Amino acid sequence: MPTIFAGLAAMLLYSGSFVATRHAMMAGLGPLDVMMLRYLLGGLACAAVLARIGLGGLSWRRVAVLTLLGGLPYYGMQVVGVGLSSASHAAMLNPGGTVVFATLLGWLVLRDKPGRGALAALPLLLGGLVLIAGTGLGGAAWLGDGMLLFSGLQWALYGTLLRSWGVSGLRSACMISACSLPYVPVHLVVFGWGGLAAAPEEALFQALYQGLGVGLLANALYSHCYAVMGPGRAAIFPPLVPVLGTLLAALVLAEALSAAQFLGMALVVSGMLLAGLWRRPAW
Repeated sequence: MPTIFAGLAAMLLYSGSFVATRHAMMAGLGPLDVMMLRYLLGGLACAAVLARIGLGGLSWRRVAVLTLLGGLPYYGMQVVGVGLSSASHAAMLNPGGTVVFATLLGWLVLRDKPGRGALAALPLLLGGLVLIAGTGLGGAAWLGDGMLLFSGLQWALYGTLLRSWGVSGLRSACMISACSLPYVPVHLVVFGWGGLAAAPEEALFQALYQGLGVGLLANALYSHCYAVMGPGRAAIFPPLVPVLGTLLAALVLAEALSAAQFLGMALVVSGMLLAGLWRRPAW
């Protein structure tokens, strides 16, 4: 039972990340400020953990590739996407896109032929993503939705390489945060404290939540669930992210969804459940 609670807590933290990002911008922080705050405390904490557990024999070239896909560039794409679109769109487009791209990449790169569940999930996921991205928002939101989908591709590539190279979830999470830490002094030298001085309480919250809560704690909790429960049973958790993220966006930010977008959310969640839980052979 404690493992279940750990998984639920991790998904709640992940879901809240999109809402917290949007809230930070509404409070006056810029995208670059939020990116810096993600790695201010979280990067230091992850660097301390990484110094203890090491790289596990991973080469620095592979460390750099994983950081490009899952570290600062990935988070920056997500932050700008949320700023242009909405937290509820981000909570569905990012994880939904990740499942679609991960299935295709696993098939093409790892020669891991998708099972019937994954194949059945793809049209549901694609239909849901189109409904979500194609309704409710206009103008620059289209660009934001595109960036959120692209961040899903980045994360799918990151996960594919983790599987291919045999890197654990906790080690990789600490690694990409620690290797993104150099952005913090660069940001402070180039931009100074910027909007942080105008919203110090929000800045502190973002540093604690995004850096320690999401960057370290959520990844540690889900890595624990994955190790204890195995990939099959742990797959029940990720489909919660679109639901929890959308509910939090409605409660905290008063974001509303159209009927078409609710249908899209239902399709995305159904597709994620199918892809994650139907583990039968392909044929």
